[in-house]
Amino acid sequence: MKLLRNIFIITFFFIFMEFLPAFAKTSPIKIGVIDVKKVVRESIYGKAVMEKLQRKYEALSRKIKQKMRELESLKKEIQTKSDLWSDEVRVKKQRLYQKKLRELKELQEDSQYEMKELEKKLLDPVFAELEKVIKKFVKDNHYDLILEKNQPGLYYASPRVDLTPKIIKLFNKYYLNKERKGKK
Repeated sequence: MKLLRNIFIITFFFIFMEFLPAFAKTSPIKIGVIDVKKVVRESIYGKAVMEKLQRKYEALSRKIKQKMRELESLKKEIQTKSDLWSDEVRVKKQRLYQKKLRELKELQEDSQYEMKELEKKLLDPVFAELEKVIKKFVKDNHYDLILEKNQPGLYYASPRVDLTPKIIKLFNKYYLNKERKGKK
């Protein structure tokens, strides 16, 4: 009986030793998170795009504010002088006010649409280039899963798995290399 048990243990030991390398080769699953908004905000490429968007936003805002000042000025004129005007002039000024109010609303809607289109036009290439950098990083560093840090359902991510600073650094390097090649 003892001999049979010893044979079983020795056989089990050899079988176990045979499969041990297969168990040892499997690495733990690597998971990381990336704050894509932060990458765009803090990367060189993202900052350049955000500056362009900010300049356009400011230009459109100036136009809207100018229209608002004109409208406010006309409103004050109507409020202060309407008693002195004939009915015909008062109606004409009120129509002008309504027309300018519609123009302002139209300008606001057009500006909003223009900003959305410009954001899409300028940010889509940023995200496409960023995706290339992330894919290369994942492949080179053997990550199994990368999550967007600010997505619903992700309640906590340890700073150990936050890859955002690394991705910003790689994205800056990628962008600068691309810029150098473009200038040649």
